[in-house]
Order: sequence, then structure tokens, then C-alpha cells
Amino acid sequence: MEDDILELYPSCGQTHALKGLYLQQIPDTDGPFIYTNYICSLDGRIALPAEDRASSQVPPAIANARDWRLFQELAAQADLLISSARYFRQAAVREAQAELPVGLAPDFDDLRAWRREQGLSPQPDIAVFSASLDIPLETLAAYADRNRYIVTGGDTDPQRLEPFRDAGIEVLQCGDGRDVDAADLKHRLASLGYRRVYAIAGPSVLHALVEGDALDRLYLTTAHCLLGGREFDTIAWGPEFSPARNMPLRALYLDRHLPEGAGQTLAVYGR
Repeated sequence: MEDDILELYPSCGQTHALKGLYLQQIPDTDGPFIYTNYICSLDGRIALPAEDRASSQVPPAIANARDWRLFQELAAQADLLISSARYFRQAAVREAQAELPVGLAPDFDDLRAWRREQGLSPQPDIAVFSASLDIPLETLAAYADRNRYIVTGGDTDPQRLEPFRDAGIEVLQCGDGRDVDAADLKHRLASLGYRRVYAIAGPSVLHALVEGDALDRLYLTTAHCLLGGREFDTIAWGPEFSPARNMPLRALYLDRHLPEGAGQTLAVYGR
């Protein structure tokens, strides 16, 4: 991949290769550094209903291989992935977008090799964020080679947690209520030794992370097209933040190649 990514900020005019653009961007801090990544349209859509599926999906008009490469680069740096119960429900009916990263396709051989060179485990561990615990256990079995956690609220019925514990899955109860307290979660992950935590879940999980002041960085790809639609997902869903949460711009890049005829901007926000 040639040097065809144009940096717009902070060093306007520099060019970069797509391959490696996001690799080694995540700092190795003493405590967990939690980051996330989305792709959206100009009108803020990250997912739309699909005619042949029960669940919504990333619109084909904006999904593209160049953004997917950057998604995988962020995953390659993670000690732990935060996923959602929704992903595993989709997996149970074969509607999940892909296996949890790092991807096993030949295109990502270099990323798996990079993890080995860094002394990391072959794949990041997995934490499933869920208040409902509506998680098909058989889908978690596919990731038995990784450490797995269920993350739920503090007042969850202990009997509902037993099947997960019986399957060798550790349970992290965070906060005092039904919903997960993300500030408490961050402390728990620190005690477990996690440093780079990649949240690849949906808008409700992002809302909880922001509400708990647990999110350190947001990577946002914006495809330069408009999708419309009356039913859609955007990056955060939940009560209005009061006050608004500031996410200062750290870097901005232009990728002219995909989506074809539109291009996309690659923005990095946060502390």
C-alpha cells in the first residue's frame, strides 16, 4: 500500500501508508487505556436494518476493506476486547459481521506476527458487556483459547451467573445496580493487569464507557456519503450527557480511495 493517506492535522501535508497507520498508536500505560472505533456516514449512521437479517448491520455503502484494515490494527494492540451480548446473539444465528479479531485471513498475517514480536498472546482476551445476560453459551465456547469475562451490574441475580462460571468464564460485577458502572470496570481491569482495552461493541456500551469517564480515545472513520433512513444506530445511545463530554481532535487523515467515488476521513479524538 503506497503512501496515499494525507495527514490534515496536526502535520498538514504529510503522507502515510495505510498499512501501519494505526499500529503502535495505543500507549502502554500503567492502567487500562480504553479505546474504540466506528465507521459512520456523513449523516451519522453506523448501522441500518437489513432486509434479510433480524439485526441491523454496517451499511454496505460505507463498509470497506481499508477501514477494516485499520480496525484490525487497533485490535492487534489490545490485551482485551470489550464486546457485547448482541454480537454473540448475532453469532448464534450466523449474522455476526466476522470473528472477533485479530482476523485469521492472510491479509492480517503481519498483525498476528507483530503480536508475537511484542510478546503478546496470540489473541486478545474477551469481556462481554451485558446487563441482560442474554448470551448463548455455545458461542462463547468458540473462544475457549482466550480468557473470557462476563461484565454485568452488581445486583445481577447470582443464580443467573452460575452457568457462565460453570463454563470457566469469570464474572466481573461492576457497580451497585443492574447496569455496568464503567468507572468500576476500569478499576477491575487494572487489578487484572490489562493495559490496552479495545471496545468493539455498540452504542449502548460506548454510552456507558463515556458516562463512567472510562473512554480514553475514539477512532472515527467518516465515509463521505449520505444514507438517510428513519431507523438507524449512531455511535452512542442513552440519556443525554450533562455536561457534554469533550473529545478533542488529536489527528485527522484523508483517504481518497474508498468508498469509491467518495473517500473517507480518519479522525482520532480523546485524551
